[in-house]
Amino acid sequence: MLHLSFVGQMIGSLGLGALIVMGYGMVLRHFRGKWYEEYASAVVFACGALAAMTNPIVLESGYIFDARAVFIALAGPFAGPGGTILVALCTALPRIMIGGDGMMAGVAGIIIAAAAGIVFTWLFPNKRTPGGFLILGCLAALMVLSLFMVEFRTALNLMESIGFTLTLVNILGIVLLGSALEATKRSADYLRDVEFNAERDPLTGLYNRRALEQFEGSLGQSVAPDKRYGCVVLFDIDRFKSVNDRYGHARGDEVLQRVATTVTSRMRRSDLVVRFGGEEIAVVLLSTSVDDAYRIAEHIRALVEKLVFSHEGETFTVTVSAGIAAFTVGETPLEEAFDYADRALYRAKNAGRNRTEILSVPVPGRAPVRANA
Repeated sequence: MLHLSFVGQMIGSLGLGALIVMGYGMVLRHFRGKWYEEYASAVVFACGALAAMTNPIVLESGYIFDARAVFIALAGPFAGPGGTILVALCTALPRIMIGGDGMMAGVAGIIIAAAAGIVFTWLFPNKRTPGGFLILGCLAALMVLSLFMVEFRTALNLMESIGFTLTLVNILGIVLLGSALEATKRSADYLRDVEFNAERDPLTGLYNRRALEQFEGSLGQSVAPDKRYGCVVLFDIDRFKSVNDRYGHARGDEVLQRVATTVTSRMRRSDLVVRFGGEEIAVVLLSTSVDDAYRIAEHIRALVEKLVFSHEGETFTVTVSAGIAAFTVGETPLEEAFDYADRALYRAKNAGRNRTEILSVPVPGRAPVRANA
């Protein structure tokens, strides 16, 4: 009867796994960045371990058994070593506060489960499969050895009465819950890839026109005062068709990629870089004056001019022309700024290429002013 009661309570505790899977899925959807994701996941696993401790089996005074080891061990592959240590600390402190004759053994078991998760992650960083989780379960099962920290006769009695059942349930729990968590992670990674590719140009990795439309829509919402103005810069690779015709499309693709990398390397995180057309790259610079935008465009133009490409023993270079127009959120539509930047680019092309032109967007009631550069 003890075994059946213990299995029933352990399975009830493992039912928390469904909530943990949901919580982990929310972390993957709402947190970006390895550090944020791992420590937010650690909080989820810590909550699971603490919740499991609220449904224990108490065999004797201070000898408490529950499913906490499942959540602690799984923190290793899903929350990283730092997250696992955090989960272990969050679990060990309440166990110390509970006290009892089995307190030291309980804390030792927590340390063993955490060490199992960390060692597994170190030895098998990419083995998040049912077979891998079986290995993790066997490592975590070593926590039963912590029972021998108590009086030897008591430890033998506990091992005989509950040791095998505890080991089996922990291993099965780690395999089942680990597999469910990995499936959740794969689904989240797939959705991230879909979202990323939906707004990225596959050749250059730059944002595409769809992302630009979303960005333009966001500008109409709450915008910080220092980001209510900016500039649009349109770059166009000069005589790009000749590059494709003479050196082939593979070399033309390389030119596009390296120019795109050069442009991106000079941008801030707040700037938006878009593949606007075939060989056109657009940049939206927030909180940037026309003079600053001109200096940035000229710097990029000079860097592109220094790029050297090779094809069948022959080397060649390319240049870019640029057009600049300013905008103010709520006054100048971004679409209109792009139109004037395109006109400025056309002037740069007609003026001999490999240069930058500025064309100011007319303010209502005032005639347009053009500045050449």
